[in-house]
Formats: sequence, C-alpha cells, structure tokens
Amino acid sequence: MGRDKRNEARQPQFAKWIKAHRMLPAWKALTFPARDAYFHLAVRCMAETAVKNGKVRNNNGEVFRSLRDLAEDMGCTVKTAGAALADLQAKGWIVCTNPWVRGVDGKGKAAHFRLTMMPTEKRPPTAEPKHWEPAHDYPVTVYRGYLPKPRNQRTANLSRKQNPPPDSGTVVYPNGAQLRVAK
Repeated sequence: MGRDKRNEARQPQFAKWIKAHRMLPAWKALTFPARDAYFHLAVRCMAETAVKNGKVRNNNGEVFRSLRDLAEDMGCTVKTAGAALADLQAKGWIVCTNPWVRGVDGKGKAAHFRLTMMPTEKRPPTAEPKHWEPAHDYPVTVYRGYLPKPRNQRTANLSRKQNPPPDSGTVVYPNGAQLRVAK
C-alpha cells in the first residue's frame, strides 16, 4: 500500500480532561452514559476544526450526532443514548441550538448542540454547569421523552395495585368462576 500524504498532516482526535470541570456537582450528578456521551460530543467538536483566514475555527454550536450513531459509539441502546443527552441538557453541559427534524421523505436531521464549557467563534463559554444546583435542572428541549420520571411518581405507581379486587369481597376470574373471600 502506498503512502497517503493527506493523513500525515492530520492531528489526533482528543478531548481535554479538565479536573476543575470534573469536580463540579453537575458532573458528579451525571450518569455514566451521560459522561461518556459528553466526551464523544467533545471529540466531535474539536475534530471538526479548520483554519479559516489564519485563525482556527471550531464547530461548537454545530456539533451533532444522531442517536443511532451515538449509541453505536457508546456501545449501548438508542434509549440509553437519548437519556444521556437529556441528562447532559438537564445539568447544563450542552444546549440545543437546532432541534432534530424527522423529515418528510424519510431522511431526518440530527439535533445540533453547543458545549457550554467551550468557547464558540462569537462568544466565550457560558459555563452553565457551574451554576447548576441539585433538584434545579435546566429545561430539556430535545429528547425530553427519554428523561426518567421523578422518584415520587414512580413510587406512587408501585403502591397502587394493578387489578384491585371488587369491594364486595367476591373475586371474579376470567372464566366466570367466583371465589368468596371472608372478611
């Protein structure tokens, strides 16, 4: 095989591990899939750099990854990847700049995100995770359906019986038989 000179100038793709960011309560509150998804998005952000008019341009604010591709990268299901993106939005690590579109002809477009701890071309980092407080999540605009239900709603559903017996004390079975329960 011959040598490809185009690949020799290419830089390796990496994302910085900044310890101060990882010590924030917003990072510690993230789930493990959300942490993994953040690094996949950060690599995509820095990998798409280009030199334009003598300065380096990053694509922060235009970072996208479809749920299927992100799930394949992370080695998980699509629902887990969607929950990870929803968790990142709730804690302020990413902000949706352009929501996903299903598409009339069957070709949809993935949502675009801005990583809040990185600068864009036009403004410095906004750093929403530094202002996050427990139980005060940011609104989730995309992938809201993947968020887990609040704890009190889940326990309320568990305390209710699925098929309670009639109040008369008589249990009616599907085949028509009845069982009298002594009170």
